[in-house]
Amino acid sequence: MYSTTRLQRGWSIATSPYNQGIAGIPASASVISASGNEVVMNVNATATGATTVQFSGIVQSCFGDDPSVLLPGHTILVGNLILPTTYLYSIDANSFTETGTKEYNDSSDEEGWTKISDGSAVNYDLFQTITTGAGYAEKYDAWSGRWSSISPADGTANGTLPVLSSTQVGYELGPSLRLQDGRVFQIGANQYTALYRPLTNTWAAGPEMLAHLKGPGGTLPDAKYGADDASAAELPNGHIILTADAGPNPVTLNGNTSSTSATIRLPSTAGLQVGWSLSQADGNNTTIPYGSYIYSVDSAQAISLGNAGQKIDALANNASIALVFGGIFSFPTQVFDFDPESGTMTPISGPGSLLPGEPSYVTRMLVLPTGELLFNDSSNQLYVYRSDGFAPSFLLPEINDVAYRGDATFTLTGKRLNGQSAGAAYGDDAQMDENYPIVRLTDPFTRDVFYCRTTNWSSTGVGNSVELESVDFSLNQKLTPGSYILTVTGAGLSSLPTVIRITSEEVEKSERGNGNSSGAVAIAQPLSTGAARTHRNPPVSLVPLKK
Repeated sequence: MYSTTRLQRGWSIATSPYNQGIAGIPASASVISASGNEVVMNVNATATGATTVQFSGIVQSCFGDDPSVLLPGHTILVGNLILPTTYLYSIDANSFTETGTKEYNDSSDEEGWTKISDGSAVNYDLFQTITTGAGYAEKYDAWSGRWSSISPADGTANGTLPVLSSTQVGYELGPSLRLQDGRVFQIGANQYTALYRPLTNTWAAGPEMLAHLKGPGGTLPDAKYGADDASAAELPNGHIILTADAGPNPVTLNGNTSSTSATIRLPSTAGLQVGWSLSQADGNNTTIPYGSYIYSVDSAQAISLGNAGQKIDALANNASIALVFGGIFSFPTQVFDFDPESGTMTPISGPGSLLPGEPSYVTRMLVLPTGELLFNDSSNQLYVYRSDGFAPSFLLPEINDVAYRGDATFTLTGKRLNGQSAGAAYGDDAQMDENYPIVRLTDPFTRDVFYCRTTNWSSTGVGNSVELESVDFSLNQKLTPGSYILTVTGAGLSSLPTVIRITSEEVEKSERGNGNSSGAVAIAQPLSTGAARTHRNPPVSLVPLKK
């Protein structure tokens, strides 16, 4: 076998249900030893040849493809890939301890956690939901260290919680974000979404992700889109921008095939995309070879079959065979705008020219301190999206006081310093939480913007509008003595500006305290979507992302 990494003595061995080779593993087989590329079993195999096997056993923890979230007390809550246990990582002690076990036999694989205003983390129970066919969720209480159910299916919550994933979309799940009104918006890997209101412990179905699916052979109206791994971000106006692809919209049609032709005749080719996977609906490969796809869409009622980079003939003549086109991770990617106030989901145009040929998992988003949305599709091109409207003033961070501590740092005290949400989200494969204070100083004459390093923020919560919070910041090393406009930003929401006077003594102590290192300077002028610009000392690196 290609690797024995992580396999342990005593684990059971079984023939995989997806095996395409021999079935030569006895029912009582287990691992005696595993090293390099070899596993020794406790019993002899019953056949010779290639086989696909499945190993299973108990491990204390297994990280990866799981969510994590920063909690109070310098701790991080992390999930388990295969078990319902969860763990706390202590930043100060550099150690893990086990915390609450989830209510259901539900691992954290593929899931995401959403922090709400009481400090809890809300979780959509993906595997419990798919197994039972009913929506399940729970939340983690950071103070008690316990998980508790919030599921209408078992009476622990009110309302209706839709099923947001399936085996068809690979047990995937979309991102989730806290809305400005306090609700949680959970995006499904299928076309469905859900909304949770913590104050009343109530779930409700959200709007579906529907949009026209255009293809060379015509348009499929109101096709289903889903976030089978995708990105989302919350704008200052409260809207959620999200991506989804045609993964939950496999098209099943009866086709006419010939063993002497690559042409497959269909009732309609509307919505079909060149490059989509193509398979038999019965799961066999008697007519359509394994790994086939749409080589070309030739007309409104005909396509060509492709495999291994070329046209191929079907394996058999069939006047009417059920075929499935597309499925999980199928392009195109569609961008949507969710308006929480009206409850509407609107398809909008995406940036650049690549999204029509890309699945949604390649996308990433980040909310900038300017309130603009930074967007990337894993290419080397970045895009910036600017929305209309603003957040209500009572939701913005508020500065109450800025005090110099005399040790090269300042302490800023105020309210709602972390913003109202995580800012942007993806789920299990990527995290970019922005619910922390970002301090920037603007020169009122040159309009140059200086970002200051923040540390020791007193709260990790979101949406808190009552309690005072504080954060320390040190001066950017490019600063010179003078007056500056100070703002603090949390997840894209910025405070009203206040004026701060930086003295020569404070600059000198800051230089000594920080080793006189240089800091990045950004230009304080608006960015435009996709436009070419010249920057001094650009604060971001363009790094292609990979799935």
